Amino acid sequence: MHARRRKVLVPGRGAALSAPDEAPALDEPSRLARGAEDANALLYYAVAAGRDVGAAVRDPIVRMHRAAAAGRPVTDEEESEFLAAYAKLAAMVRPTTAATLRATSRTVRRPWLWRQFSHEPISEAQRVAYRFGLLALALILVIGGAEWTRTFINAVVTDQAEHTRVLEELRTTRAAQKRLVEQIALLDRERQGGADSLRASLVRQREEMDVRVQLLDDREAGLSRRIQAGYETLERILPFVNWNELRNVITPVAMIMAVLVLPVLYGALGTCAFVLRTVYAEMVERSFDGRRTGEFMVRIFLGMLSGVSLQWLLVREGQAIPGGVTPAVLAFLGGYGVELLFAAIDRILSTVIAALRGERRLPKPSAERKEGAAS
Repeated sequence: MHARRRKVLVPGRGAALSAPDEAPALDEPSRLARGAEDANALLYYAVAAGRDVGAAVRDPIVRMHRAAAAGRPVTDEEESEFLAAYAKLAAMVRPTTAATLRATSRTVRRPWLWRQFSHEPISEAQRVAYRFGLLALALILVIGGAEWTRTFINAVVTDQAEHTRVLEELRTTRAAQKRLVEQIALLDRERQGGADSLRASLVRQREEMDVRVQLLDDREAGLSRRIQAGYETLERILPFVNWNELRNVITPVAMIMAVLVLPVLYGALGTCAFVLRTVYAEMVERSFDGRRTGEFMVRIFLGMLSGVSLQWLLVREGQAIPGGVTPAVLAFLGGYGVELLFAAIDRILSTVIAALRGERRLPKPSAERKEGAAS
């Protein structure tokens, strides 16, 4: 016959041995010992928070924690009582758990940069908040640079359009000036009587035209200098871009920045704002779980997709955005609340699939309805 298994808590290691059937490695932590430690930490948190923890919950946890510390064997009945008490305590203090208590306790050493200001340890939640806060600051700096570059490019594009208009007007004005000069020369050759008044009028027009041409020349020269200086500035800021080759496609470049690059950045910034707000709330109620850090990183990518998708779905050329918000705010909101966007996309997709499958049927003709009623 097999001997009855009994749990043995190894002092100092917390390892559980099942004697005499099997003996796991002594350095392997015992689930029961870890549970006793976690339950004891949660019990003290509940007491410190002013929760009314009854003896039925408190005593089994205290006994199990003492048994784990002393390495005393535990019976099945004691383990059952402990697990029942632990379950009631967990339900009492949720969403706080032993894992979230550890994640929000100041046990992590500060990064080397922060140690220049303080040597006090921080919690895992604070470290995650610092990381996303630094990411948000970096995004703000990148967005500021991208917005400045886009604005500068738009100014160059505007100057180029104005330069083209001035050149066209200058060409037309010079042609009119040439015709006036030819008419005055013709009158001078013919020297007809009574033509002095006409000649004087043409001379006044030519003088006005000369002034107009001079102003247009100055305007064209000023715009040329501004455009050249603008390209030189852009080349210094972005040396990896050959602006001499991009002069003819600078307008599409500005559009790509406006509808693709900036929405991605604003969406990521909105997600950072959501993550920081969530981490702050969980730090206050001691419910932050460090295992969710990977989920936050995934949400960053979802926020980027959301920011771009909202631009494609709602922004139309020459039309105002619903709600009167700007494209930047729209992308930020898309990153902050990605669930709303994807829920809307799911509803739209369901409607389209239902329409393609013919689930929306037309009503039967009146004759068919009458026959159906008669039958």
